[in-house]
Amino acid sequence: MDITATFRLTEQDLRRAIRNVPALRRMVMASALITVVGLLKWAVDGKPNLWLLVLGPVLMVLCEVMVVRGGAKKSAELIAEPWTVRVTEQSYSLRTAASDATAEWRLYREVTERAGFWYLQQTNKAVGFMPQGVFDEGQRAELAEFFARALPPVKRPWYRPF
Repeated sequence: MDITATFRLTEQDLRRAIRNVPALRRMVMASALITVVGLLKWAVDGKPNLWLLVLGPVLMVLCEVMVVRGGAKKSAELIAEPWTVRVTEQSYSLRTAASDATAEWRLYREVTERAGFWYLQQTNKAVGFMPQGVFDEGQRAELAEFFARALPPVKRPWYRPF
């Protein structure tokens, strides 16, 4: 297998990719949980706990504004130029105007699929992504089969959904 694709990300694509990074999704879910706990406490006690009711939504807004939009804005120069991705049985390469990196698959722990992207999680928990839309149907099927075989999803206990 030797698949190469060259593409240009839009700012919307980058925002969508960032929003679905597992660490950010955990933060948003924790924010929602804080809000629900605040609402339950209010329903049970009859008195609102403003700290919980304000903290949850504020964290959600901060995640969107600072992490998603801020990250996309900081990366505007990086996405202005085309990216080239090359996937082989041995390695994954990404070439941009700013960098050129190649990593062997043994450095990756798993690949997950979400919102039109493949998220490549390294053993050190760093996450990269590849848009699925830049590959044709045959290439997508070949990559999905390769990822399922070489980097199957990690089975997680029920109390750690991510």
